[in-house]
Amino acid sequence: MSVALAVALLALLVSLFVLVALVAVYARVRALEAGRIAELSGYAPLVGRPAPAAVRPRSGQRAAVVAVLDADCGLCHNVWDAITTAGEQEEHIRFVALADRTDDFAARPGGGAEMLADVDARADLFEGYSPTLLAVDAVGVVTHRSFVYADTDLGALVRDLTQTHDPGRQHPGGREVTRA
Repeated sequence: MSVALAVALLALLVSLFVLVALVAVYARVRALEAGRIAELSGYAPLVGRPAPAAVRPRSGQRAAVVAVLDADCGLCHNVWDAITTAGEQEEHIRFVALADRTDDFAARPGGGAEMLADVDARADLFEGYSPTLLAVDAVGVVTHRSFVYADTDLGALVRDLTQTHDPGRQHPGGREVTRA
């Protein structure tokens, strides 16, 4: 066997391995997509469930926007900034952030939103990914859930969640994953 033939056979073997790996990844992605359609995430679905009392709207408020955050997540700090800004503009909506710990957020002003480190409430609303934004209606039921990604337009998403509970506007659907 010549060196050129050995190299060619080795290249063929490597390319066959790469092909098998790509097919396996493709099959896994398709299975995950099928699970998402069937709402199989390993976590109980949030939309339609009562929210914990700690994050429900208070008397006189028509809704709440709840952010499930992680103190070590840079994107979570951007979500905190977005809900505090929106909270300063909306007076009839409660803005709440649930974090695993609040010390990393302490240096950031939160005039329009509340920061809670309620372990039980966070565990009840955590679906394995943070940041997540939830809309809670006046009676305390989660009506919408959106995962937040790096390319999500936070201003538009928060605006959409606050308008969801505008009495004159009907939201198009409950369980969504929002990307900008």
